[in-house]
Amino acid sequence: MSDSLFSSDVETADTLHLGRQWLGDLLDVALSLLLGWGLLRALDVNRTPGRLIAVTAGVWCVVCLVGGLSGWTLGQALVGLRLVRGDGTPGVSRGAARVPLALVDLIVSPILQRRVFDRRLGLEAKSVPPWRGGLPWKGAWLVLALAAVWFMVEPTRSETLRYLKTLDGWRCCHGRATPSPSRCENAVSRAVREAAGGDAQAQAVVADCPTATAAMGR
Repeated sequence: MSDSLFSSDVETADTLHLGRQWLGDLLDVALSLLLGWGLLRALDVNRTPGRLIAVTAGVWCVVCLVGGLSGWTLGQALVGLRLVRGDGTPGVSRGAARVPLALVDLIVSPILQRRVFDRRLGLEAKSVPPWRGGLPWKGAWLVLALAAVWFMVEPTRSETLRYLKTLDGWRCCHGRATPSPSRCENAVSRAVREAAGGDAQAQAVVADCPTATAAMGR
């Protein structure tokens, strides 16, 4: 019995594990978006929709190329699948071909009940338990995903300096109660690090913030 999104009477390489492969691709797209957003925050640049789309597309290209090289992507691994061609990996050229084609398969496979372009590329999904095989590749993707989450949670330099100049930031700097104590603590910590690193703007903000000045003097 196939795990396709809808029932199928014929089991072929492009219909077997159809549902899981669709979910794996969806997770890989989500991973690309997560890494793209995290990268923009890490670079502390203006996060416009166009820039986010461009960076996400770049990350998606890397995901597909690495998937072609190794057969492993984090999304497919999480659903217990590995992409193969015969007994080997898809190869970089087929990974590059999947940059646009996997997105098309993602859209049309629930309707057509088959992976049209993976089939044309001679690719199929092999069921592999998530804890077996490709651990370095899976680990690398997981580390990148966790790093992206960290950058999403951690305030950027510009967010920190902007926050400490607001009314809530003034309360934070003068030891008054704030709506978000954790945000206050993170902002002060980031401002102190930036000031210690020689950032002139951060040093000016810290000089006007008694809490940050005290923290920097410790």
